Amino acid sequence: MKRNQKKHTKLILSAALFIIFAILIINRYSFGVWNPASLPDRVQCYNRRYYISTLSPKTFNEKEKPAYAISSPDNMTGKALYTQDPKGEFVPTVIYLKMSDGKYQTYVLSGGP
Repeated sequence: MKRNQKKHTKLILSAALFIIFAILIINRYSFGVWNPASLPDRVQCYNRRYYISTLSPKTFNEKEKPAYAISSPDNMTGKALYTQDPKGEFVPTVIYLKMSDGKYQTYVLSGGP
């Protein structure tokens, strides 16, 4: 009886470690950071890669706040991304990640078309 309990415990621990390791690897591949709770170094949106700006996260007033949410098909992060202007013919050069404290982190487009 104790033998089976030890086997189940080892199996559950192994599965939990595998899941945690998989989450860390996916986060590193997708966002450039190991810690899933930290700000991503980069985000993928509009089939382009945006890198975190050197500017600190900022708070916008109601007039300045990014008004356009980036739709799900274009937003490959699963995070709340916004832009100041609607997507037209060209992709925006700056997008904003909404943080939990109401601030926005700026991300800038990398490279050219």
